Amino acid sequence: MQGSLSKSERQGLAALAAATANVLLVLFVLAVVLPLLPPKPLDPFWLLAFTGAFCTNGFLALLAVLLLHLAAVLDQGSVWHHARRLLVRQCSGLVVLGFLLLIPLQGLAATLGREAAQSQANRAASLQQARLEQFRQAVQRSGSIAELQGQLAAIQAPPLSAADQRLALPALKSDMLSQIKAQQTSLRQQAGPRVPTELLIKDSLRVLLLAPLLAYAFAMGRRITPPPLPDPYKP
Repeated sequence: MQGSLSKSERQGLAALAAATANVLLVLFVLAVVLPLLPPKPLDPFWLLAFTGAFCTNGFLALLAVLLLHLAAVLDQGSVWHHARRLLVRQCSGLVVLGFLLLIPLQGLAATLGREAAQSQANRAASLQQARLEQFRQAVQRSGSIAELQGQLAAIQAPPLSAADQRLALPALKSDMLSQIKAQQTSLRQQAGPRVPTELLIKDSLRVLLLAPLLAYAFAMGRRITPPPLPDPYKP
């Protein structure tokens, strides 16, 4: 490429590559930081979003690094491009370590996330059962249609319909208790609260695949040994 392009053209392409790298780095930071605000490092679901954001957008940082290397190759007389290339090479070790640390972090976050989701689902099921029991007791305590209406209003349950109010109280109570019992039985017979296990597995596989690949790519970039910085005082 250097043989087919003039010095000014190479310098222009180098400047374009460096500017594009800057834009990509800013996009990487914004794509990772903005969805994670405010930070909640003790929240397993925030940790899952953190690992996913880094792996999903890691290619932006990788492409920025490649463009910085390209800028230094195109304009080999630029101290600025070579200095940035050297800085990138020195920081690549920390970046590799960071991506590798995402793997155990993802495992921990997935485990804690599943436990948290299970706990939330259990609480929701318990609240639903308690609500049905409250409904059942309100029906059983009522001695008249008017009293039943009042009991339902007290627990913020839906009021009786006009058709329900035309029924005899024993028939109405029997019908309502049968419906409540059917719902309670259905809740008990369910395999258990639904936990987003499939989603957690997919997110974990994505991180487990992308994190080592990105770490390897940055490690390869670190192996590129740039030439010594040009002496700005030499003609």
